[in-house]
Amino acid sequence: MRYIALIFLFFSSYISYGQFTNVEVIAKIETKPIDDIVTIVGKAENTTEVHKSLQYIFSIFRTDSIGAVTKTVQEGRFTLEANEQKKIYTTSRDTTIKDKIVVLLLIYEEEQIVGKARIAFNEKVEKNIPEDVSDTNDGIELKGIVVEETKTKPGKDFYEFFYNSYTLNKINGSKIVGVYEKLSFGRSTIIQVKIEDIVIHEFLGKPDIEYLEQMSNTAIRKVYKYFKDLKNQKNNIIQY
Repeated sequence: MRYIALIFLFFSSYISYGQFTNVEVIAKIETKPIDDIVTIVGKAENTTEVHKSLQYIFSIFRTDSIGAVTKTVQEGRFTLEANEQKKIYTTSRDTTIKDKIVVLLLIYEEEQIVGKARIAFNEKVEKNIPEDVSDTNDGIELKGIVVEETKTKPGKDFYEFFYNSYTLNKINGSKIVGVYEKLSFGRSTIIQVKIEDIVIHEFLGKPDIEYLEQMSNTAIRKVYKYFKDLKNQKNNIIQY
């Protein structure tokens, strides 16, 4: 019974992790096709009775026929009154272009992800996908997504090193990975690599390319280990 209780507690904590998105604040992505153009609208809805001060990051990942990935990001701050819904970003795409496109909307409240939505165009559906390849706590699969919120050139240089390594190593993690930068003492900054709300690696930002590349290699190893351990945990749960 002791082992069963331990397994139950572990499983409960695992399921509860990350399930608090799209509860108080709901992120939505809607599409409106007109001829060969699709308008993509990002929306947010406040389901509570209190005023919300929020931030959004709207990312578009485009993968061409040779596998090269380009990313565009739009971000900003906004507010929602109680029970209010509003449009926060609008863009469009040409449906005649057959590149794979993933559109991701993340909504933050005090640096925590509270809402997320994802849609994809020209995405192939894989057959016979193992049970442990995706995170579907709220029905949204977010694989291989890396978001950026940096403030300085060293922060952006680190992100480029990290993102290129993440892509080349084909980590394709099942949770959102973020590179964030926050102000520290004086003019220095702290650069963090987080998986959702968990800090995986952090360090003092410096304008030194070799140092930033070294930090990127360290962060990549830690991120790889995190997803490897997560996969093993899922397999252990399935076995029990």
